[in-house]
Amino acid sequence: MSIKDLKENLAYSCNILANEGHWDNILGHVTVRIPGTNKALMKPHGFGFEEIRPQHIITVDIETGKKIEGKYERHSEVFIHTEILKARPDVNSVVHTHPPYAIVIGALGKPLRPISHEGVIFHDGLPIFDYTTALIRTPELGAEVAKSLGQARGVLMKNHGSSVVGESVEIATLYAVFLEKACRIQLLATASGEPSWTSDEEAALKYEQIYPPFRQKSMWEYFVRRAHKARK
Repeated sequence: MSIKDLKENLAYSCNILANEGHWDNILGHVTVRIPGTNKALMKPHGFGFEEIRPQHIITVDIETGKKIEGKYERHSEVFIHTEILKARPDVNSVVHTHPPYAIVIGALGKPLRPISHEGVIFHDGLPIFDYTTALIRTPELGAEVAKSLGQARGVLMKNHGSSVVGESVEIATLYAVFLEKACRIQLLATASGEPSWTSDEEAALKYEQIYPPFRQKSMWEYFVRRAHKARK
């Protein structure tokens, strides 16, 4: 995929997140690894998710976290992204946001259960990063986030937000959106009584049934169409 296409998809990722409950003023950020390099494209500081277009995107060095290209300021929490990208060669995109329901689940310290279809994405576990609730502004703290994430698809950050990963910016964005919905449904269910949830064995099957690659592609295209309409 060309740099132009990566920037377009990253911009749409930001717009989708704005539309799907991840808006938080100018906070929150997304990165995508530039294939074959030690660089990543990143949403800049100073803009809301809904404002981002390809021309806003900056480039950062994965090893140092320094901005190496682009007009706008780098987010101070770049190290969430760079340390995860260094620790997980299978990951090409990181989404860090502050969605309300994920924050509540993280603050409660409760495991996320596969109550809904979306919950089965994280049936292998959704760890909680509780090393600090402060901003992740150093490589050392970023490494602690990556350590907590392990091989999972996402990590809740206590009293802070969530960081979700994927093999592409499209997948990381979908998983971030679906994590927030899964958290919302769990909170609704537990507020109403004692909910049931899918077994681990069946959750793995449901994941394969609901989220095969061709359907993830269709889901991404659907969210892009919604975001494109919202741009006008």
